[in-house]
Amino acid sequence: MTHGHEETGSERRQHDRVAKALPVHVHRERSPESFPGEIVNIGAGGVLLRTSMPIGTNDLVSIDLDVDGENDPIYVYGTVVRNDARGVGVSFVRISEVTADLISYLIRKWQRDGAPAA
Repeated sequence: MTHGHEETGSERRQHDRVAKALPVHVHRERSPESFPGEIVNIGAGGVLLRTSMPIGTNDLVSIDLDVDGENDPIYVYGTVVRNDARGVGVSFVRISEVTADLISYLIRKWQRDGAPAA
């Protein structure tokens, strides 16, 4: 039973997410400096990641994701929607249809391979 308008993150999400640890590089928009990070979970609309990069809510970031089987990294851009003990929540923006389709395909593949829902 919920009280008032409280919702958990999964209840607000519009897309399925899977728990999948994936190494990434994170860049603040317009900065050449990158920080290593790791995706905790991923969905078609965003990611939860951990990184040592100093980052705040509403910061724009780019994430370079190396995926097995892909020749080139996947580049996604997003806005930081939260930064707390669980990690940095990034909502994708400026994502091409091709990249969105690839991420959706990978999520379905990882679900079939047994990756748990996040």
